[in-house]
Amino acid sequence: MVSSMKEGILDIVSPELTELRYFIHGQFDRMSSLCEFLEEVIRKEAKRRHARARIQRKDCEGEEEQAFNSVAIEDSLFEIERDFPRIVRYSLLVSMMSTTESCLVRLCRVAHSNLDIKSKFREDGRDVIQHALKYLQDKAGLNTASMCYRKELADSLRKLRNAIAHSVGCIKGRKDEPDIRAFTKLGVGVVIDKRNNIVLSNRFVINNTVGMKQLVIQLHGKLKKQIGAHAAK
Repeated sequence: MVSSMKEGILDIVSPELTELRYFIHGQFDRMSSLCEFLEEVIRKEAKRRHARARIQRKDCEGEEEQAFNSVAIEDSLFEIERDFPRIVRYSLLVSMMSTTESCLVRLCRVAHSNLDIKSKFREDGRDVIQHALKYLQDKAGLNTASMCYRKELADSLRKLRNAIAHSVGCIKGRKDEPDIRAFTKLGVGVVIDKRNNIVLSNRFVINNTVGMKQLVIQLHGKLKKQIGAHAAK
């Protein structure tokens, strides 16, 4: 009962923070649903193409026709096994990190307007996620010492996103290449192929969408308590 009353008071003190909570849940939950939907589409299409390939190979008459059809068959299977998953998963990762960035920026804005912080958060420039985390810690006074794992995860995902967005997924020669390679060795569902390209597993974006949602929700909870304490002074 007391806990519910405190929650209600905090909602009145900062209605924009309450609105942001619903926004966070909505954005990340839709992101997860989209990931699940597209991965299922890829799985079904791969199954369909493999079945069709077996029929085409069986119906070939003679070596010449078999050789002619095999090129088209292999090209079709390569599309659904490598090209389409790569394009879809790259796009999903970029979108998921943009969602994370947007939520963190909004947290910074709420912190600025509710905690009498003199300096506004500036989202221009690079590494917005890292700057937002630093702003929430240094300016808003949030204790993020226990959040090292998720903050490091966010930074690793940010580097993957940048390599995808600016280098089409190729890490060769990038300043963050050693960091990305170290991250892939953790067995988290991402590898680097022989052409130095990032390859994401079918669960990678889905799993890390959950991780980034937890990061933002945890920060939201800490900020809510901070605003409540500030309002009680």
